[in-house]
Formats: sequence, C-alpha cells, structure tokens
Amino acid sequence: MHAISRTAAFLAGAVIGVSALAATASASADAGGVPRSDILRAPLQGSQLSDPPLFGLVRGGAPWVISEGTARLRANGDLSVEVEGLIIPTRGINPLATLSATVVCNGQDRRMTAPVPFSMAGDAVIETHVNLPMRCLAPAVLINPLSSDGTYIAATGR
Repeated sequence: MHAISRTAAFLAGAVIGVSALAATASASADAGGVPRSDILRAPLQGSQLSDPPLFGLVRGGAPWVISEGTARLRANGDLSVEVEGLIIPTRGINPLATLSATVVCNGQDRRMTAPVPFSMAGDAVIETHVNLPMRCLAPAVLINPLSSDGTYIAATGR
C-alpha cells in the first residue's frame, strides 16, 4: 500500500477548502457575480390599536393578527414580502382586496410598492424592486391596506 505524503494530503485539503469557498461565494451572488446581500430579513407583526405612528404612518383602525409573515430586502432594492393569515380577529377574515408595502430607509425615506391581491384568508405575496436611496440605514417594511400611504396594518419587528 502507498502512504499519502503529508504534502499531498495538505494540498488535497487545500483544494477541497478553496472549492467549498468558491461554491459559497457563487451561491451568494447573482448571475453577473453581484452580491445579493440582505439588508433586512425580518418577521411581520400585525398592528394593534395601541401601536404608535411609525415613520409618519398610523396603525389601522382595527387590530390585526398574522399567522406568519416575512419581509426580505436586498441591497439592490429587491423586495420579497410573504403574508399568511393577516386578518382582523373579530371578523375572522381579511376584508380588504389589496395591500402594498412601504419600505422605509433612514427613518424617513419611504418607497411604496404597487398593490397586490390580498385574499380573504389574509394571504399575499409581494415580489418587486424598489429604488432605494444611496444609503438605507435601519430599513423597515410596513404593510399598507388598500395601498394607503398613511396607514399600516403590519410592520417588521417583534
């Protein structure tokens, strides 16, 4: 039997390590090699009547609960929002036909998305691109009923 030299074992290990790093780097970049870094990935919470105004938007006129929801914002402005079971609990349904999302950067720069269908079960998906300012510090996502820029019914956070 041949014994593997320490040098050969070291080189084989180095090749495997470099290959793993290259695979990880390519998985975190788009087809053009541009990094797809997330600047926000957070759960959504339904608004309550006791919630304060956020970034100039006031909470909706009824309490809202959500089964599950997430918002993901990438540095290039790609936004993905998934909402499941966002309803008014006293009604047991969502009474609204559409919703949109507002991305807030720097505590004041707001960008609202186009409306998307919002099911009676409280489900909706937003997949879009928003034009972010050059710097987007402390990003947040708020969910707007019927694309009302002045109201939110859910927001990122706990």
